[in-house]
Amino acid sequence: MTNKQGKDETHTGEPTWTPTLEFARHLAKELAGVATVQVDDIEGGITVGVTPRNPNTRAFGWTDFSSEIVMAIGDHGGRWELGAGPEDVALLQDIARSVIAGRVREVFAPGRSAVSVTLADGSVETEIGGEAPIGCLPLPFWRRWSRTIHYGPYG
Repeated sequence: MTNKQGKDETHTGEPTWTPTLEFARHLAKELAGVATVQVDDIEGGITVGVTPRNPNTRAFGWTDFSSEIVMAIGDHGGRWELGAGPEDVALLQDIARSVIAGRVREVFAPGRSAVSVTLADGSVETEIGGEAPIGCLPLPFWRRWSRTIHYGPYG
């Protein structure tokens, strides 16, 4: 890696500063004993993975590129593409806290899933995603007849 003057910088092993780095560090302390919070330095940012010990809860994570944040929850759905402004970081934190509190549900169908997170204010954020090719095939009303899981709280 080179600095602005074109000189090589030594890698310190410390993650690059990003808008969500302090939140990830805070979660690591807060969730000690109930979940593992892994923060990895990548070129241009960090990746964060939160893996709970309780199998009845949902893991989540995000990649923070300093100017763009991608949060993922679920098998295929549950992918939020955010900016890096204060409102986007606040939404990421609210979604993360809601998953930790067990306010998340996922609906599964072949090659697709829909993840719904109930935020602290009662509003619901839902993202749907699928994998090709099966997730691209039409399945009318799949969210009504498919298997649904309501995940529990971490603590």
